[in-house]
Amino acid sequence: MNAASLAVPSRALILYSSVTGNTRRIAEALAASSGDSLLDVRHLEALPDADVLALGFWVRRGQPDAVSQAVWRKLRGKSVFYFGTLGAWPSSAHARRCREVAEQVLHENGNRCLGGFLCQGRVDPNMIALSARKGTHPLTEERRARLAEAARHPDEADCAAAVEAWLSARAAAFEARS
Repeated sequence: MNAASLAVPSRALILYSSVTGNTRRIAEALAASSGDSLLDVRHLEALPDADVLALGFWVRRGQPDAVSQAVWRKLRGKSVFYFGTLGAWPSSAHARRCREVAEQVLHENGNRCLGGFLCQGRVDPNMIALSARKGTHPLTEERRARLAEAARHPDEADCAAAVEAWLSARAAAFEARS
């Protein structure tokens, strides 16, 4: 499946929140593939007037970051695809809980969830140090290995998988509107 085969004229927008650049990298790949506008939520002055949104976030304490959630809670009746980055394995119970929270927040105001995408991403070293000091997440060998793997993401394969999921969800959303 390529971008040209899924191109649909529309009003779609990609919003994202990123601390380490992981989520921004995925957002840029989505925008490059679809031609949709891209905006960091920190620069959002008004709620978007787009038909379809891709909402990017970084995971903090098992859920989308607070800045993203604040924007999401203001959205009403939108078709939304979410994407995020986290230090945990994307197939882990932690990631599943994060997906559940993301979908719950999106559904609260009658938004239609088009699906989502999660991949690993480098964790802010300050967050790792803070967790270690608090004792909430000791730096075990398993955790060190997972964080080392997370630091290699998002990679090209992650970007390609995110693009495929976004283009498919985007096309389905606009097909349903016509």
